[in-house]
Amino acid sequence: MQGKLCEIRQFMDEKKWQYSYREDEGCGVLEFLYRDRSYHIWEFQDDDGSFGAESNVRTCGRMEDFTGDYQGQILEIIQAWLRDERAQAGRQW
Repeated sequence: MQGKLCEIRQFMDEKKWQYSYREDEGCGVLEFLYRDRSYHIWEFQDDDGSFGAESNVRTCGRMEDFTGDYQGQILEIIQAWLRDERAQAGRQW
């Protein structure tokens, strides 16, 4: 897969999730809905040349910065949503 935010887009493609993706000034911009909530992942480049992302995947209402392995961190949060759903489904009567 070409472009930015490849790991996250690949995961979403595998799950057949719909999302919009574009690049702005060399950084990826990914937006999607999950459970009727709007999520954003906006990649940025720091002055030292390193990349990170600003996203609301953890709290939906508040943006936070992810640096280092930012794609891995964001994917971990999204995958936890699915684990939590499976666990809750197992507890239903």
